[in-house]
Amino acid sequence: MIRLHGFRGGLTGLPGNKEVSTSMPVQRLAIPERLYLPISGVDSLTASIGDRVIGGQQLTNSAPGNSAIWHAPVAGRLVEVVDHPAPHVSGQSVPTLVLEPDGSDEMVDYTALGWSGVSFEELFAVVEAAGIIGMGGAGFPTCLKLSGAGSGMLSTLIINGVECEPEISCDDMLMREQSDKVVAATAKLAALLQVDKAYIAVEDDCPQALSRLAASIQSVKEIAVSAIELVKLPIRYPSGSEKQLIENLLGKQVPKGGFPSDIGVLCLNVATLCAVDDAVTQGIPLMSRIVTVTGDAVAKPQNRRVLFGTAVADLLSSCGGLIAEVDDLVMGGPMMGFALSSPLTPIVKTSNCILVQRAPVLGKRRPIMPCIRCGDCVDVCPAGLLPQQLYWFAKSGEHDKAERHNLFDCIECGACAYVCPSQLPLVHYYRAAKSEIRTQWAQLIKADGARERMQARDERLERREQEAAERRLRKRSQRKISTDNAEPPMSAEVKAAMARAKKLQQAGASETSEKSVLADKSTTPTESARD
Repeated sequence: MIRLHGFRGGLTGLPGNKEVSTSMPVQRLAIPERLYLPISGVDSLTASIGDRVIGGQQLTNSAPGNSAIWHAPVAGRLVEVVDHPAPHVSGQSVPTLVLEPDGSDEMVDYTALGWSGVSFEELFAVVEAAGIIGMGGAGFPTCLKLSGAGSGMLSTLIINGVECEPEISCDDMLMREQSDKVVAATAKLAALLQVDKAYIAVEDDCPQALSRLAASIQSVKEIAVSAIELVKLPIRYPSGSEKQLIENLLGKQVPKGGFPSDIGVLCLNVATLCAVDDAVTQGIPLMSRIVTVTGDAVAKPQNRRVLFGTAVADLLSSCGGLIAEVDDLVMGGPMMGFALSSPLTPIVKTSNCILVQRAPVLGKRRPIMPCIRCGDCVDVCPAGLLPQQLYWFAKSGEHDKAERHNLFDCIECGACAYVCPSQLPLVHYYRAAKSEIRTQWAQLIKADGARERMQARDERLERREQEAAERRLRKRSQRKISTDNAEPPMSAEVKAAMARAKKLQQAGASETSEKSVLADKSTTPTESARD
């Protein structure tokens, strides 16, 4: 039995209200008339506008190691790319691929590997191709998590079923209805990764999920019961945050700027685990998820399995629609959620909840007042930060100071804003500051790239000039050598003088020859006879 180590800060006594949305089984939402798939983060499309696609067909490409890709949830036609409201705290519109389903159930002919004999490299490739990302809210590509968790490199696998934020119950329902699948997939993945221990962590406000998981651990065949431990955690927000969960279970802290794999841990959300299991055992990419629809302004709070790209308006209509006017339409829970700019905003892979309340949800209970430096926010911060200092730095645009005070260690849990007596929207300031800093980073990277290109251009031109100078020098050297070896040029006068001298020389030689002949003829007969 594991001994819990706890973690700093946090909140207790938050109203859960989960029973409101867990009174009926999960139902699959009917296919809507249009699906909207945001494509601002993808590299390219694999199909053209006007093409007919089938269910499960890959629609986008992304950089290697990034599983932020889309597959067609159903068969239909790609009709256009338009700017459409995005499920983001900024509320901005982004390029969005619009798919019109045609009612066909035609799907890609999947090829499944199965857990038996699958290698770690094959698992990585399957997860990447299936477009699986973290479904607990962060959206970190699962293949990147696995890249630091090669076979034999880990000691612990943690399956995160700690749904600590109020109102949200999608993971609770998943564990209730698919407990055998959760346990079997945990065992198979633990065996593949060769970990020493695997934990399935659940808060104790999910009694049905806990009891069914416990029964599955005892009944699922071909697993060692001792290999998996079901851990019941006391209700404390944000105990489901990855770093806080690891610290609570193992007493270890993830290094600053590091990852759980740095301390031998792989932590996966329970819905992410099931998506991995679907990809391995059936070859199915990630195309839908369970979404909680709740709040006192919706007619029938419940959990639905929803195709990605479904507009929030279609989801609300399937739950009986709204029964009262609402101030905010919130994606996420009351602590970490954000207001949507339009009911046409689509459900995406990280959309775990749609919350609609009559009363304001996101910290608008009373008018905002100045900070009184009470320090309550410091006491509840699970990351051990100084929220009030970060607030001042973020508000005044002192981003360097905010970074030095570990702004990016903030998990945006909202505990500080919840206890703030001045009702300051602290997380709003932190998110805005992070966004501005990331924009500055991107600009610096872009500027560095431009600088590198300019330097490369200058070096290229300098190299060309040097090569041209060397060629000119070689030509001059060759001309000098040929000049040194050649006979010196003669003027016309010199040539004429040389010609006259040659003629005189020839004339002298002819006269000498004639004299020799005459001498021979004058020789006496006596002398000739004597010879």
